[in-house]
Amino acid sequence: MTVVIKGVGVIGVTTAYYLAKQGAEVVVIDRQAGPGLETSYANAGQLSYGMTSPWAAPGIPMKAVKWIFMKRRPRFIWPLISPTMRKWCVQMVRNCNQ
Repeated sequence: MTVVIKGVGVIGVTTAYYLAKQGAEVVVIDRQAGPGLETSYANAGQLSYGMTSPWAAPGIPMKAVKWIFMKRRPRFIWPLISPTMRKWCVQMVRNCNQ
């Protein structure tokens, strides 16, 4: 059996490894030039619980505006023009308080 894996980040490579170990022929592809250049970029598999902040923390709406223009932004929500998305955004901003 040949399996095609899209993405050579942590999950893609790990999945390919275990499938190959079980005998599958695995082909891994990615749109980037090298491994781990998108979601896995520079995270080194690190879990930093002390360095996280909640989405609804004070100051997040202003930070989110700055993030839109960053090349390597920490968070991004596609600004969909829909009533559901607008409602979610309003509720999130209301929760960004002490």
